[in-house]
Amino acid sequence: MNDDTKRTREALSLRTFFDDQLDHLQNLVGNLSSHIHEEMQQAEEDKQIVETFVEVSNSKMRAVQGYAHKLRGYVRTLYNHVLQVVDEIPPPINLDLGTFGTDTIINALFVNSNDIDKLFQTNPDVNAFLHAHSKDEAPILYALLTANKSEKSTLGVAMQGDMLIRDVPQQAVNFSAHKIHTPCTSSAELNVALKEYLFTRVVALIKQEMLSHCADQTFNADNSYQSKVNSLANPDVYLDTLISYIENPANLLSINKLHFKLSKMGIKLNDDDQQSANEFDIHELNWRDNIRVVVLQITHTL
Repeated sequence: MNDDTKRTREALSLRTFFDDQLDHLQNLVGNLSSHIHEEMQQAEEDKQIVETFVEVSNSKMRAVQGYAHKLRGYVRTLYNHVLQVVDEIPPPINLDLGTFGTDTIINALFVNSNDIDKLFQTNPDVNAFLHAHSKDEAPILYALLTANKSEKSTLGVAMQGDMLIRDVPQQAVNFSAHKIHTPCTSSAELNVALKEYLFTRVVALIKQEMLSHCADQTFNADNSYQSKVNSLANPDVYLDTLISYIENPANLLSINKLHFKLSKMGIKLNDDDQQSANEFDIHELNWRDNIRVVVLQITHTL
């Protein structure tokens, strides 16, 4: 191998090395820029979430120096918990007259198909949606359906072999107070609306509880200076107390999955019962104020 050929190969090898290093550096710079951009987006989103939280709960907290920094981690954790709850709610199912006879959960939730018609005809949120959208613009409505579930012990009749037995202890399940929330034009829009609905509802419950605590404290407090300093009227005390409420989001909102096998009359049945039944899973939201509601994403053809 002559010297010229050797130098040519060395130069080519060196050029390849520098090209690889340049590509690696460009990738590092690109990744860093992307990471910085994501952090900036995250910071802006956190800011908006905190300000929404403060505006809904108590805007007087803005009087506390560094309130946004103090709240950021707790509010972000609360918001992420809400996102996890939303993710556990099953995808939308069709709620129409036809599905009353074919879908077990729809059949169990409503006494008859006329109740479905009445629900959509009398709901103010649906009426507002219909005034804002034509059938051509939004042929299918997406929404959140909630209902109350109650269970009570009763005496009824049951078959034991070929014998009809009376006064058998039974558990009757009833669904009532059906409501439609956040009507939307698409599944993606409903997903965003659900997050906002649940987050705002959680914050509103916290505000209500804090107001009740403030009222109790005002009623029992004396007029001393120290009492005023330590009271919830002091924004710093209010903020610290509020943080103690939200530091465990699962205490504010949770979701449970329950399995049911109900007769057509709404009576709980054993797994081995062979009579005609509705068997299904429901998801129930549990709020801090001990309110529980069945929750279901639905679609409805207009």
